[in-house]
Amino acid sequence: MKEKIALLRNVALVAMASYVESAVGLLAGVLIARTLGPTDYGHYAFGIWLCGALIMAGNNALPTSSIKFLAEARGAGREDVAQALVQRFLRLQLISSGLVLGIFVIAMIVRPVSDWSEQLPLFLGIAVVAVWSRAGFWMRGAISKGYELFVPENASLALTAIANLVLVVVLAWKGATVAQFFAAYAVLGLFSNILVRLLLRRMGVSAVAGSIPDELNRRLRKHLVLTGIMMLLVVATNKAVEMTLLKAYTSPETVGYFAIAGALTKGAVEILAGGMAAVLLPAMARRFGEGGAESLGRMLAESTRMYWFVGLAIAGLGLTVSEGLVHLLYGQRYEGAIPALMWHLVVAGFVVVNGAAAAVLTASDRQIDRIRVILCALIVNLIAGFLLIPRFGLPGAIASFAITQLCDTAISWWYAHRRTNVKLPFGPMARLLAAGAIATALGYLTAESMHLKLAFIGGALVFTTVYLTLSVLLRTWRVGDFEVIANVIGRLPKVGRALSPRVLSLQRFAMAETA
Repeated sequence: MKEKIALLRNVALVAMASYVESAVGLLAGVLIARTLGPTDYGHYAFGIWLCGALIMAGNNALPTSSIKFLAEARGAGREDVAQALVQRFLRLQLISSGLVLGIFVIAMIVRPVSDWSEQLPLFLGIAVVAVWSRAGFWMRGAISKGYELFVPENASLALTAIANLVLVVVLAWKGATVAQFFAAYAVLGLFSNILVRLLLRRMGVSAVAGSIPDELNRRLRKHLVLTGIMMLLVVATNKAVEMTLLKAYTSPETVGYFAIAGALTKGAVEILAGGMAAVLLPAMARRFGEGGAESLGRMLAESTRMYWFVGLAIAGLGLTVSEGLVHLLYGQRYEGAIPALMWHLVVAGFVVVNGAAAAVLTASDRQIDRIRVILCALIVNLIAGFLLIPRFGLPGAIASFAITQLCDTAISWWYAHRRTNVKLPFGPMARLLAAGAIATALGYLTAESMHLKLAFIGGALVFTTVYLTLSVLLRTWRVGDFEVIANVIGRLPKVGRALSPRVLSLQRFAMAETA
């Protein structure tokens, strides 16, 4: 019970920061898109995507590795080893990001991106600063997660999000150019990097040179080699095929539409599932350090049930609100982004359970399985992308993305099942699917029947109300779930104390513990 409460508290902290970052980031993105227009926004979005790919390549999965090994060392009671690991990971990250940036600079000098050719020194300098600072931020944020300290990264994200909004509002008011918005992206990266450094120092997390046990050192080297290979494959499957082929075969506006769909979907996933994703890996790594792979089965089953609940909400809301949301936020000029957003959200909702499977494989040292998964997904992505995108453009990119994500999830789960012999709660998950289908139908009909600009909000409210109600009535929650929620709510003043007994009263609808 105490572990569940601690996990939920951490999820709530991460989720609150994700809400602030995602909501503010969404608003800032809307202002940028409206200021630049579809064509220039397509150029801007490609630059941001390119920096994101370089950040992933530069960090080379080191953040994920640091979470896993730091949490494992702490689970084994070796604080001295944890401090030595911090020093090792920071040094490796500096070397890795330096090599990636060096190769990138040479490549741009030899053959620059067409959008940057007229102002190459400016855009190249901005990109280098942005990638270096943001890669360092995510590395230090991961170190704090390895200590199960979620304040440094999330406080930095929240403060940076506010600074981002202020800066973007000023730039939009001044009618800024692509280069100016891109420079703001780099400045905010520096700001977040400085903040997380200060907070880590204040919370006593430091890098201390020390010895690492031989067995752990051997596992670490093997893990880093495998994760390095894996991350190169991840970069290639992180919409690289879709963005590159859209850039080559379609207009900048189409790139912008696809980027908008990706940004809004990422925001939705981070708001609804980001807290669980951030907390799950260190918790699983600590559990693996305590009891090995067999101890992960129960946690995998329960986290999958929660991911499934959240994923169906993402998919249902995607079908309900996409059209109205794009019209409200971006205007009629971005009409082309609607189908991309709708199907991005639907696909993201059904594959969000991949987070649980990936966490198990990482926590249990099965990086070779993850490499196999991503390699298969990359092959599927290349085949689907080259067959569909040159011929069908944006619809082809959407289909390529969907096929790749579904393939990745299916294979990941096959490996995770082999590793843990998990018994998934298929009964509650099927009942949740029925609840989601009914709620989606009612929400969509509500949005379509209300011939108003904000009708999608009514549809979203209907969906949420029906989905939550049916999830309780159809017995998809456990007794312990209601107890944990009531315990957390009860800590809130007045309103929380009044609602807590009502939540506990819903235990009569709890499913059997053996389900």
